[in-house]
Amino acid sequence: METYNPLYTTVTVSDFKDSNYIKKLINLDIGLELALLTNLSEKIDSDLKNLKKEIANFCHCFDNFEIQKSSIRVHQPGGYMYYWYNRNKISGFEPLRDFFHHCCNLGFQHFVIHAPYGNLSVNEDVERCEYRKKLESLTPNANLEVEEIVASNKELNKKMGIRFYVNELFEALIEKQKAIPLLDVYECTGVKRTIQRLKGLTSKGFEVKTIHMHKEKHKFLTSDEFEQLIKSKFCGNLVNEGFIKADRSFEKFILTKSLDCVVSNDQSRTF
Repeated sequence: METYNPLYTTVTVSDFKDSNYIKKLINLDIGLELALLTNLSEKIDSDLKNLKKEIANFCHCFDNFEIQKSSIRVHQPGGYMYYWYNRNKISGFEPLRDFFHHCCNLGFQHFVIHAPYGNLSVNEDVERCEYRKKLESLTPNANLEVEEIVASNKELNKKMGIRFYVNELFEALIEKQKAIPLLDVYECTGVKRTIQRLKGLTSKGFEVKTIHMHKEKHKFLTSDEFEQLIKSKFCGNLVNEGFIKADRSFEKFILTKSLDCVVSNDQSRTF
């Protein structure tokens, strides 16, 4: 029996300017995961306003191509913003919750978030209890997947006071929750470790429905690496998150949002 992997690819609003590309995705039955380019910063009110404009632009595109919003995956906005405790008197949870509730009201049903950071000055059990309640309230009546973040945390290891929700703490956060774990090849530091983590979570009773496919911060997997994932017999969603040119950096893209950093649609390895 062949293993079936539903395929998705990351899209931005600018991708919809190429109607042939979007039609190609539709004809190949490749689903969409939204890459929201609006940052969430300390200017929460204006950022939320801009985020709602961005999602409204997406909705206009979906109407034009007769794409159902219920089939779309919405990835959290703001890049690597996982602070759910009050950092500089601002929490990253409230704007994320407000935006996701707005999306739910629009008809979106599938959401992805990054595992949050915690605060070492707070009791671990108390914080985890609080975070679990926040997870429950983040996307009422919708599907939520929580991405374990490992590789990117290494950039913050020199900063004191941060609790990383990884490994056993990540599992304790999402156990017996409606939210389920999501694995990312880059965050797991490679395909082999992704497969090892998948087997480890499965052996503990967790269901993993999605793997994000990219490396080196949104560079494409090689054909061999993709084949390794397929041979692992994982039969959930595979989401292509590779879109940065080989000679460009994800950091430059985040700073400039320049399409000069992005692989053109006709060069996409999705096909």
